[in-house]
Formats: sequence, structure tokens, C-alpha cells
Amino acid sequence: MPFSGPPSLGPDAIEFAALAARHCRLPHPDVVARFDAAIFPAIRDQRRRMEIDHERGLLLDDNVLARWALFWSHGMGQTHHPRGWTIAHVWAAPKDPDAYTRLANLCLMPECLGSLSDKAGPLGSYLKYHAYAVYGWHLDGETPPAQPEGYEKIEWNYLSAYDEPQDFIEGRMGELNNQRVIILRELMGQVND
Repeated sequence: MPFSGPPSLGPDAIEFAALAARHCRLPHPDVVARFDAAIFPAIRDQRRRMEIDHERGLLLDDNVLARWALFWSHGMGQTHHPRGWTIAHVWAAPKDPDAYTRLANLCLMPECLGSLSDKAGPLGSYLKYHAYAVYGWHLDGETPPAQPEGYEKIEWNYLSAYDEPQDFIEGRMGELNNQRVIILRELMGQVND
């Protein structure tokens, strides 16, 4: 029997989504509300990472800046990737500079659950609706998502709120002096020390 595509999970999709959501960490709504745009001027382009798209004023990135945006905005100064976790994008739009490091589009999830948010994974529609319902954001050019069946069963977990996220981000950029930060300072109009 040939395979024609992924099987439908039917009513089990809600249970998969609820289970996965319990283990994910989303940006705190109070922190998201402090930013009305993406944190960094960047898009994902792993083949050309660390290059600058001079025409659009963007750094081409390999998902590092999505991680920094999520962590630094919540007062966590780490730059390294946390073992066993992945930074997932709610809307698959890695070439959209408004979405790539926008907090409402990011989710920290266990690596073993990552495929549940990919493409047509059962968690995807719940994350999209959450971004719209809680953060008031959806991908530009897309129709606002409808509430998926069973959404009210989902328990969302958030990173801890941080009172001055912009100050923390600017502080980290002032403390670090790696190539990525040097490029970001230039693109964001900050003076290099």
C-alpha cells in the first residue's frame, strides 16, 4: 500500500496538542506586550548565515537570534542553545523579518516534541490561535486563525515575566563583542564601544 501523506490523528490530535503544550514554554504575555515588532532585524538563511542583506538591512541568521530574542527578553542572559530544547516558530515564515524574531511567533519546546508544531503537526493550529488570542498577533497576509476544537483544554505555560526586557537586551548587546553582536549593533543603529 503506497503512502499518500501523513495520517490524520483525528480526535487524538487534541490530546497530543494538550500533552505537548504542557511541556512547552511560551513568551510571557506582559513581555510580548512591550514589543510591537521583531526584536532583531534578521531572517533565517543557514547557508549564508552571518552575511548582511544590505538592501533590506537584515542579518542572515541560523536561528541564534530567535533564541536570543526569547531568552534575553525574559532576563536570561545565556547565548548557548539549551540542551534538549528547541526554539520553534509558530508561523513558518523564516524569511519574514517581522516574524522571525517576534516574540509572539516563538515557543521553547522539548526537542522530542518539535515535530508536533511543524507543518501540519497537531500543535500548530493551537499555537497560531494562541498567538492571536493572547498576544493579538498573526502573520501578516494570513487570515486570523480560527479557534481549533479543544483549545479550551490546553494549559499554556509561560516563561517568567521580566520588567525591563528592552534594557536587558541592550545590556547584553553592550556586554558581548562577538561578530553577530557587532553586526547587530550596526544594523540597529547602536554605537560600538
